[in-house]
Amino acid sequence: MAEFQAYSCDAITGAVIDRVPFSAFAYSRMLSAGDSGSSIAVPIDGTLTKTELRHLFQHLSRMIVLERDGVVEYMGRVQTRGYARGASFLQIGLSDIWTWLARRGGWDHSVANVEKWSTTETGNLAAQAAAAIVRGRDIGPVLPAMGLPLTLPGGGAGPSVTRKYFGYHLDTVGDVIADLLDEGLDIYFKPRWITSGDADWLYQAGQGWNSGVTREFYVTAEQSDVVAFSESSDAARVTNNARYIGEGSEQDMLVRSERNTASPYPLMDRITQAKNVSNVAQLSALAAQDLSIYGDPTFQWSFQVSGDSPVDVGDKVRLHFDGDPWIADGWHERRVVNVAASIPGPDVKTISVQATGGA
Repeated sequence: MAEFQAYSCDAITGAVIDRVPFSAFAYSRMLSAGDSGSSIAVPIDGTLTKTELRHLFQHLSRMIVLERDGVVEYMGRVQTRGYARGASFLQIGLSDIWTWLARRGGWDHSVANVEKWSTTETGNLAAQAAAAIVRGRDIGPVLPAMGLPLTLPGGGAGPSVTRKYFGYHLDTVGDVIADLLDEGLDIYFKPRWITSGDADWLYQAGQGWNSGVTREFYVTAEQSDVVAFSESSDAARVTNNARYIGEGSEQDMLVRSERNTASPYPLMDRITQAKNVSNVAQLSALAAQDLSIYGDPTFQWSFQVSGDSPVDVGDKVRLHFDGDPWIADGWHERRVVNVAASIPGPDVKTISVQATGGA
């Protein structure tokens, strides 16, 4: 029987404040996107006083960590609280680090006139995103507090590029990262405990990033570890004519495009603003990359595995089929893009996987 624990932590430092009771917990961890619908239900049965409840579940300044057998499954800040007279629990809505990124400016917060600020960054896409996080987390006034429990290791795969960022654009950290994701960057913020005992997110990123771990499942075997397999597909982002708009305005604007004349689909334009790019070769390379990433529809497979499965976001999974009426026989390799679970209920995790790239 798995042992679940939940903790209230300081959202600035990650330090544990206290363990908290709960009657239900729903969560998801995603690749290159924030979760939606993660929540915890907390009994209001007198175990904690009203003052303690408000302290442990204070909006924004508290982070709730869900642990299974000592391993962090999810962590998110207190975003909403819901109470209904007569109910036996308090419903706490949680948001992960992506919500914070969308609410923190990606500029130097110590400057007096942000509209006059600018900086030039050179490095791969992962380094560009990390630099924006540093500007939003570390560079600015003491109060209000800017801290965030996040480790930013160096490295990351991909060619080096140069970007110039201007304060008058007023881009948030989330805006900067969204542009980099459009250029092919993948990011996973892995929740974990660190050696100090504090909660922390580990930043892992790169173009086509994966965890380096491969797991195999025989889907159609009689006693398969996989149940409830399904496939869905979406062609909303298919592109065969990619256009990038770089630095400049009106008649002096830099624009480069690439077209895939061998595409089996009708003309589908994709226009991407890259206002921080002033190099035409980079714009052309980005347009060509879009034709590769978004050349075909997105196919997503979802299935359930045991709740104690160590499958994580970014893992490669090899799925074997034999005799399925829809999926081709043989091995299929995919990357995990979402891990979700709900407590109480069947002790399973729902895993969603996609091929690397795709629309």
